[in-house]
Amino acid sequence: MRKIIVCCLLITMSCAAFARPQRREVVVDTVCNTSLKELLLVADRFCYQFQACPDSLFSWAYIGLGEQDTTKQKTKESRDAIQLRYKDRVYDPKLKTGDVAIDIYVLGVRWWKDQHLGSKYVLTRPAHSPYPLTAHMKATYSGSILEGGDFILRMEPISPTQTKVHYEFRLVFGKVLSAFISDKTWHNAIEWRLATILNNIIEYAETGTVQPKK
Repeated sequence: MRKIIVCCLLITMSCAAFARPQRREVVVDTVCNTSLKELLLVADRFCYQFQACPDSLFSWAYIGLGEQDTTKQKTKESRDAIQLRYKDRVYDPKLKTGDVAIDIYVLGVRWWKDQHLGSKYVLTRPAHSPYPLTAHMKATYSGSILEGGDFILRMEPISPTQTKVHYEFRLVFGKVLSAFISDKTWHNAIEWRLATILNNIIEYAETGTVQPKK
């Protein structure tokens, strides 16, 4: 019966797939009240932990990402409608590449098992200028639920204690999953999380810690 229900959901969602974009992103321009050197250390920390030990991010970069009211019934518009469970990790420190096995849950039910999230991290700058520095982590996925993703943090000093920041977090969903991601689901379950990650990175760079969210 569960397989029949899941198949019916997939068929229903596929009918709406062409009406919903596969590529979605969060783009933010802001200022971090710390030096470029300090912010770069935090950007490096985030990318390293994302690739090698993603559970560590819950102690700072992912603070505040969970559903606050755990008694609420999950729906497509819930903050926890889509959840990732991290499993095995492989990291190459020389190439700065990572591979993390994940299970993906939709409305509390595991829909995909042992999906692999591969990533490559590079730090670049213009050919004839020291700035801006761009921390770019590109992700690829096994299977068809996601087609790719990009974490980009572009940094340029304004003064010894301020850094101009351009942030992009892009996701390209596979056709099946994109059918599930309505505009409301995107705003409620995903978009605010990607914005919160940047806020936490900025807070950590400025203060050395991230306070629990109320």
